[in-house]
Amino acid sequence: MVLILGRFTEERKLILDILRDELRKRNYLAVLFDFSKPSNRDITETVSTLAHLAKFIIADVTDAKSIPQELLAIVPALPSVPVQPLLLNSQREYGMFEHFRRFPWVLQTYLYEDINDVVSALSSEILPALEKIAAGK
Repeated sequence: MVLILGRFTEERKLILDILRDELRKRNYLAVLFDFSKPSNRDITETVSTLAHLAKFIIADVTDAKSIPQELLAIVPALPSVPVQPLLLNSQREYGMFEHFRRFPWVLQTYLYEDINDVVSALSSEILPALEKIAAGK
């Protein structure tokens, strides 16, 4: 399973949906938390539970709002789950993102111009790097 994190504004959600579809075409079970949260858990706990089940996480930190909270709950607790941050090239990482640089399972942020950049890099760059870390190599 691959957990996809990001903003759910109309423009950002479109990119996340395309990313989910592309991962599924490559035989990954891609999960995008865009459904109602369980009544007995808050959103951070639900996302953290999904992260515990994931082989790796792809997090689009463009226009980050809830992702800082989600990553803070996930990254320090899950060293066996690599995280690939994505960021629209015209933006900057949010201020405290540098905190995650010290965790070796958080990859270098992949900067992209548009979703086509991400799709073309999936098989050649992004997935091989994630798979290598997930395999412990």
